[in-house]
Amino acid sequence: MNDMMYRKETDQRLPQLARYDALTRLPNRALFYESLRKIIKQAEINQRIVSILYLDIDNFKSINDTLGHALGDELLRQFSLRLLECLRIRDMIARLGGDEFGCILITPDGSGDAGIVASKIREALREPFMLPGHQVTVTASIGISVYPTDSLDADTLIRNSDTAMCRSKSSGKDTYRFFTAEMNVRAIKKLDQENALRQALDRNEFVLYYQPKMELSEGGRITGVEALIRWNRPGYGFVAPLEFISVLEQTGLINRVGAWVIHSACKQIAEWRHSGVGEIPVSVNVSGRQFSQGNLSRDVIRATQENNVEPELLEFELQTERALRENSIGSDMLELELTESSLMTHAKKTIDILRRLKAIGIRISIDDFGTGYSSLAYLKRFPVDVLKIDRSFIMDVMTNPADAAIATAIIGMAHSLDVKVVAEGVETVEQFDFLRVRGCDEIQGYYLAQPLPAIEISKLFLRGNKVIKPVRSPIL
Repeated sequence: MNDMMYRKETDQRLPQLARYDALTRLPNRALFYESLRKIIKQAEINQRIVSILYLDIDNFKSINDTLGHALGDELLRQFSLRLLECLRIRDMIARLGGDEFGCILITPDGSGDAGIVASKIREALREPFMLPGHQVTVTASIGISVYPTDSLDADTLIRNSDTAMCRSKSSGKDTYRFFTAEMNVRAIKKLDQENALRQALDRNEFVLYYQPKMELSEGGRITGVEALIRWNRPGYGFVAPLEFISVLEQTGLINRVGAWVIHSACKQIAEWRHSGVGEIPVSVNVSGRQFSQGNLSRDVIRATQENNVEPELLEFELQTERALRENSIGSDMLELELTESSLMTHAKKTIDILRRLKAIGIRISIDDFGTGYSSLAYLKRFPVDVLKIDRSFIMDVMTNPADAAIATAIIGMAHSLDVKVVAEGVETVEQFDFLRVRGCDEIQGYYLAQPLPAIEISKLFLRGNKVIKPVRSPIL
C-alpha cells in the first residue's frame, strides 16, 4: 500500500519537476518558453508590450572554481531570491540553465519600464551575498528584447535578448543593452548618466543653491531659504534637477544623496552662524523613496552632531526634549519638505515617521500642496507646520478664477488648522499683492530671488536682509 501511495505521489510530482528548477525552485526553460508564448497571445489581444530580460552572472565560473560548486549553488539560490524582490507579482522569472536567468515583464506603459527594472536589478546586486565563510559581490549582464517591436515570435524574442546580453558582456559587463539600435542608444545614454551620478557624490559634483523665502507681514523679512540641489557635471555644466532626480529615485541613489543634502544644509547653517551672518533656517526637500525607505531621523541626528553648534540654539527656539538638547545644532532650523503624494501613500506609516521627526525638532512642510489627492481628515492628523501652494495655482492666479479660488481656499483652510502657508513660484507684483491681501504668510519665487549660492545668501543677510531682483536663469 505504501509503495502504491509513494508511486502515486511521484507520478503527481513528475510534471512539476519537469517544469521547475530543482535548485532555485523557479520555473525552468521549458516553462519559460511556454509561458512567453501564452503571454504574447494575450498581449496581442490586449495590445500590451512584453519585455524579455536575459541575465547572465558575470564571472560565475571563477566563483565556482574558487569556492566550489556547493557555494556556487548557494549563490544561485540567493541570486534568484534577490531577483524576485525586484519584480512585480505579475512578472515572471525563470532559471534558464547554469547561471542564466530570464524575466518576462508585461509593460503597459512602454518598453522603458524594462530599463528601469534592469537598473533596479543592478542596484539590488550592489549588496554582497553572504555565503558560509565568504562574502561575495557579483554583477550581471542583461539583454532586453521587446514584443512587438523586435519580433512577434517567442523563440526569436528570447534569442534577441540573448544577443543583447552578449553585447552587454562585450561592453564591459555589469550593464544592460536593448536589442534594437534606437533603444540601445537611449539605454547607453541613460546608463552613462547613471554611472556618472554614482561617481558624482564621491567627486563633490553636487552643490546646494538656496532660494530665499519672505514673510508678507512685518516689513518683508527674509525668514529662511530652501536648499535646492544642483549637479555640476564635468563637460556638461549645471544639469537641471528634472534631468537627474528621477534617475536617483530609480537607482536608489536618492537615499545617499538625500543624506548628503541634509548634512550639507546643516553644515551651511553652522557656517552662516559662526561667520556672523546669522541663524538662517533651511528647508530641505525629501523624496518619497527617501521618506519611506531611508532613515531620516538617523541622518538628521548624525548631520547635526557632526557640525558642533552650541546647544543654546536649541533652547532658544524649541520646547525640546533631553535627546534634542544633546544634539549640536538647532533642528528647528532645518525644515523637511515632503511631497503630498508621499504623505498620502501610507498614511499610518507616514504619521509614525513624522512624529519621530517632530520629536527631534524637525519642522514639516508639505510641498506642492493641492496637486495630489488631499484628505483633510489625514491632514488634521499629520503634525504639519507649513503648506506650500504649488506654483501651478500661482502662475495664472490673476487670470484664472478657479486658481484664485483654490489658492484662497488653501490659505483659509491652513490657517483654520493653525498651519502656515507659503506660495511658490511668485514672479510678479500682481501675484505678490494678491497673496498679501488674502493673508498668505510667506512667498518664494523669482519676484523675490532666484536660487543663489551660499555666498550670495551671506551677502543678502549682511546688507540688511534686502533682496536685489535677479536675472532669470533657465537652470538655477
